Amino acid sequence: MPDFYYIIDATNKIMGRMCTQVAKQALLGYHIVIINAKDTIISGTKREIFEHYLDKLNISTSTNPRRGPFHKRRPDTFLKRVITQMLPKKTIRGKEAAKRVHVYISEIPERFKKRYPNLKELKLQNCEKERLKYYNKIISLENLCDRIGSWKKAEV
Repeated sequence: MPDFYYIIDATNKIMGRMCTQVAKQALLGYHIVIINAKDTIISGTKREIFEHYLDKLNISTSTNPRRGPFHKRRPDTFLKRVITQMLPKKTIRGKEAAKRVHVYISEIPERFKKRYPNLKELKLQNCEKERLKYYNKIISLENLCDRIGSWKKAEV
C-alpha cells in the first residue's frame, strides 16, 4: 500500500488535457484519485461531441453483437477508460499504471475512505476552464453521459 495518494478535483477541468497529465503521472508510479468526474468538461460544440459519441455507439460486430465493443456510459468509468486508452495496453507497466488510477463520480464514498488515509493535492497545468471562458463551446461529462447512455445519476 502506498504512503499517500494524490487527489485531483476534476471540476471545470478540460478532459483531454487532464487525462494526459494523469496518465503520465500514473506511468511515473504515482497513485491518483480523481473526484467529481461528472463535472469534467469537454471542449467543442455540443452537436459535434454528441454526434461523435453517438456514432461510436453504432459500431458493433455484424456476426455477434454481444461480443462488443462495449462503451462506457457512466462518468467515472468513461473518464477511467479515456485515461487507460492513453497508456500502453500490452505492457505490464501500462496495466499497473491503470490500476493506480481511481475515479469517482462525486466525492469518495464513505466505504472507500479507509483506503486513502493520506491524500495530497496534485496541481495540473493548463487544464482549467479559464482558457475557454470566451467561447461557449463546452459540455460537461455528466451531460454527455446522460445523452449517450442509460446512466441514472444514482450514487455508486
